[in-house]
Amino acid sequence: MKQIAINNNPSFQFGKVMLTSWAIATGFVGGGALIGTKLTHSQTEAPVYTFGNTQSDYGVMAVQITSESTGKAVVNLDGFRVYTSFDFDSFEDSNGQLGGEFTAIEITNLSVDKVLNMYGDDYGDFTNKNDIRNMISIITAHIVKNKMVEEV
Repeated sequence: MKQIAINNNPSFQFGKVMLTSWAIATGFVGGGALIGTKLTHSQTEAPVYTFGNTQSDYGVMAVQITSESTGKAVVNLDGFRVYTSFDFDSFEDSNGQLGGEFTAIEITNLSVDKVLNMYGDDYGDFTNKNDIRNMISIITAHIVKNKMVEEV
C-alpha cells in the first residue's frame, strides 16, 4: 500500500493553508491597488465659501404700539437708524413665582420700512436674517420690560 503524505497527515491541512494564503495575498494586492489609486487619482477638495458674520450693535431708540396687534420701532443698528413696523400677538404668561404674571408678546412679522445713515440720508436695506432676529429680540424685550402692551 502506497501512502500519500499530504492527504494522510492530520497536522497539515492543505485546504486551510491554501485558503488563508489566498486571502492574505488578495488583501495585500487589493489594499495596494486602493492605495495606488488614491495616490495617483487624488481629487482636490472643492473650496468652501464662507462669509464672515460680523457682530453688530443694536439698540432700541423708540417703540410705539399703534394698535392691539401692531407697532412701530426705530432701532439703532451700527449707527444706522432702521425704521420698522411689526405685528405681534400678546398673551398672559408667568415666570413661575407668585405674582409673577405678565403680558408677554411674540412678534410674528417685522418689516424694515427704511434705513437712514447717521446724517439722515436714505440708505439701502442691508439687514440680513440675523439682524431681523436680533431686532425682534430687543424690541420684544423693550416692550415687555416697559409693560407697553398692558397699557393698550
